[in-house]
Amino acid sequence: MPEIRLTESAVDDLYEIWNYIAIEQCSPQAADGILDAINEKVLLALSHPGVGQQVDHLRPDTRRLVVKRRFLVFYQNEEDGLLVLRVLHGARLISKSDFERLR
Repeated sequence: MPEIRLTESAVDDLYEIWNYIAIEQCSPQAADGILDAINEKVLLALSHPGVGQQVDHLRPDTRRLVVKRRFLVFYQNEEDGLLVLRVLHGARLISKSDFERLR
C-alpha cells in the first residue's frame, strides 16, 4: 500500500503554520482546517501522482499543489508512495535554497 512520508522540514513547516494561525492569530479551528485541507491535497496527490504542477526549476522531479490559494505543498512521487518535501506560504519568495538542506 502506498504511504506518505514527510521530511523533517515539512513537519516543521506544518508546525509553524499551525502555530501561527492557532496561537498568533488566536484561531485554532482555522489552523486545524488548514491542516485538514493540506492533508486532503496530499491524499489527492497520493492517489493521482501527476496532479501537481512540475517545479523542476526548484528541485528535480518535484511537484507542487496549491491549498486554499495560500499554501504550497511540494512533493515527489516515489515507488512506494509520496514524499512531502516542504509546505510553504505562497506569498514568500520560494527558491532552490528552500530545498537544499532538507531534513
